[in-house]
Amino acid sequence: MDALSPEALPSGTLIGSWVVEGCAGYGTYGVVYRAHREGHTEPVALKLARHPNDERFAREAELLTRIQHPGVPRFLDGGTWTGGRTRDKYPYLVMQWVEGLRLYAWANQHPLVSPQVPRVLAQVARALEATHACQGLHRDVKGDNILVTPSGRAFLMDFGCGTWAGAASLTDGILAPGTKLYRSPQALRFQWKHRRAPTAHYPATPADDVYALGVTAYHLCTGIYPPLATAPSILEDDARDTQEALVPPGRLTPLRPELEALILRMLSDHPQDRGNAAELAAAMEALVATTEPEPGPPVSQSLPTVPSEDTGPPAPLPHSSGRWPFVLFPLAAVLLIFISGSLNIEGARYPPSGMSDGGTGGVADAAVADIPASSEPKDAEPNRLSLDIPQEPLPGQRRPPCLRSQSNIRGGCWMELKAAPPCEEGSYAWKEACYSPVLAPPRPSTSDRP
Repeated sequence: MDALSPEALPSGTLIGSWVVEGCAGYGTYGVVYRAHREGHTEPVALKLARHPNDERFAREAELLTRIQHPGVPRFLDGGTWTGGRTRDKYPYLVMQWVEGLRLYAWANQHPLVSPQVPRVLAQVARALEATHACQGLHRDVKGDNILVTPSGRAFLMDFGCGTWAGAASLTDGILAPGTKLYRSPQALRFQWKHRRAPTAHYPATPADDVYALGVTAYHLCTGIYPPLATAPSILEDDARDTQEALVPPGRLTPLRPELEALILRMLSDHPQDRGNAAELAAAMEALVATTEPEPGPPVSQSLPTVPSEDTGPPAPLPHSSGRWPFVLFPLAAVLLIFISGSLNIEGARYPPSGMSDGGTGGVADAAVADIPASSEPKDAEPNRLSLDIPQEPLPGQRRPPCLRSQSNIRGGCWMELKAAPPCEEGSYAWKEACYSPVLAPPRPSTSDRP
C-alpha cells in the first residue's frame, strides 16, 4: 500500500484509523475521499494532500478548529500518511461528510423568487461571520465552495486557501490562491500596482470575503458574473469611468428590490460600504421573514458524490438562471417571419454578459479595441431574416483577447463562417458575412473541492 499514489487510493486503503471507500473529488492541493472509521459505517470526508509535507493542511485544520459553526464542516481528525514511491509523508484531514449540490447547480432547481435564495445566502454569511469572529479569512468564497443539502441547509466548504491573524504566510505571490472573478477591486489594483515587486503581499480583509459573497449572489440570481472588479492595466489611475458598467441584477432577472440592494451593497467599490457578514446575514434573514413561500410541483434532486449530512423534501422546478435569450429569441423571430413575411432586425441587444466563467485574462493583458461598426446602410432582403451581431457579448461568450482565427466584434470573439447573409439559425450577420459566437473556455479550478 505504501507505493500507492495519494491521488489514486483504492477502496479499502487504511489511512490512520480511517478506511477509504472511494474518491469524491480533486482539488489543486488535495484529493477528497469518502471514508469511514474502522468498525463504523458513518461516512466522513478525508482530504489527502497531493504534495508531501504540504503546510496548508495544518493551517486549514487549525482554522476549522477555531470556527466551530454549524455551517462549516466539523474537523474530526488529522495526521500524515506515508506512501508513494519515495515514501513521503502526506498530511490529511478528516471532516464531517456533507452531501448536497454545489450552489449554482442547486439554483437551477429553485425559482429565484423563492425565499430559499436569501435564506441560503444568509446561512453562508453566518458561516463567514463565525470565520471573521475568530480573526480568520476564507479567501475563496464562490459557488463551487458552497454546498446545499436536500433540506436547504448551506455549508461553506474548502478552507484550503484560508488563514487567520498571526498565521505564517505560505504564498510567494502577490495574492493568495483564489479565483480571479471573485477578487475585490482592492486586491486587483494592489496586484497591478505591485506587479514588479515580487515580495509584496496583499493584506486580505473580511471585506474581500464579503465582496466574493456579492459576486456569488449576483451569479446565483442572474446566471452570469458581474464585470471584473477592476482592470488597472487599462485604468492605471484606478478610475472607474472607463470600466464596463455593472448592470443591476434586477434588470437581468426579476428580484425583490431589497435583495438587489444587498447584492449591490456587497459589490461596492468601497470596502467600508459593503457591511460586515453579521449585518448582511441579519438583513437577509429579515428579507426571508417577509417573503411568502411559493408552492410548486416537486422534482427529483440527483446528488453528486460529495460530502453528506441530511435529506429533505424534493426541490421545486428548475429555473433557467438568466439564460432565456437563447430560447425565446429564435421563437420570437420565427413568429415575426410568419406575421410580416419580411423582417430585418437591426441592433438586436442582449443583457450585458459581465464576465463569463472562462476566458479571464491576466490583469496586465493588453486591451483589444473593438472593430468599428459600419456606417453604411444595409438593404433589406425580402422574405429573409437578418440578425445582426448584438451590441453586447452574449452570455457565456469568449471575450478578447481572441485567437488569431477569431474576430473581435463589439467586445466578443466570433468565428467567421463560409456563408453570406441570410445566416443560418445560431449565427449572426456582420459586414456581408455570417459569424458564430465563440464560447468561453472552461476556467480551471483554483482551489480544492471537497
